[in-house]
Amino acid sequence: MELLDTPKGLILHQAKYATEIFRKFEMLDCNSSVTPADTRLKLEVDETSDTVDSTMFRQLISSLRYLCQTRPDISYAIGYVN
Repeated sequence: MELLDTPKGLILHQAKYATEIFRKFEMLDCNSSVTPADTRLKLEVDETSDTVDSTMFRQLISSLRYLCQTRPDISYAIGYVN
């Protein structure tokens, strides 16, 4: 976590950590969204798609859950896919 001292006060953020996550999991070119997830979303198994590397998936979710400490707006979406 990083701490910035601004004229309005202290700001706690994880911008560097978030960028490292995006780089590690090759997500730098992903689209951003104002609302991270649709609350009515229903996930389904796609039998025709390639299998997911479960180790990489767990690493990604763990990294994103840590990021939720300073980004509570993504907590629902991360918890849902977790």
